[in-house]
Amino acid sequence: CKPIETKQKSFTLPVKTLSTIMKELGHEGRTIDILKIDVEGSEFAFLEHMLDHTGGCPDFIEQITVEWHHMPWDVRYGEGSSPSINAIATLLHTCGLKMFWQYIFGGWQSREKMYHDLGLKDIRYNLASFHREH
Repeated sequence: CKPIETKQKSFTLPVKTLSTIMKELGHEGRTIDILKIDVEGSEFAFLEHMLDHTGGCPDFIEQITVEWHHMPWDVRYGEGSSPSINAIATLLHTCGLKMFWQYIFGGWQSREKMYHDLGLKDIRYNLASFHREH
């Protein structure tokens, strides 16, 4: 086994946190009715940062819809079981945001050849929505 050599160069992208976006838009101290998260593979980092920087729970958000990318599944528990998604869903549930919808149980598998060539056969996508129960 040897590392795959690529000619791809590194690059930087501008990144904003939820608190930065809220500040720029003048939404500090306001309720967010629906937060749609589609950050092309950075969902876990975005949600983790949000939870870490809102005192543990984002009580100012009523509903979150997220598109998960590249989620691994745990073969010990069957197709569609993802430890990272389970952890985030559990944290959101603890914060009072309950999952009420998902596009498809277990997500859908990526058909991108590059993942298959790298031996990553468990790359998946899904959509899910969580809302605050009052």
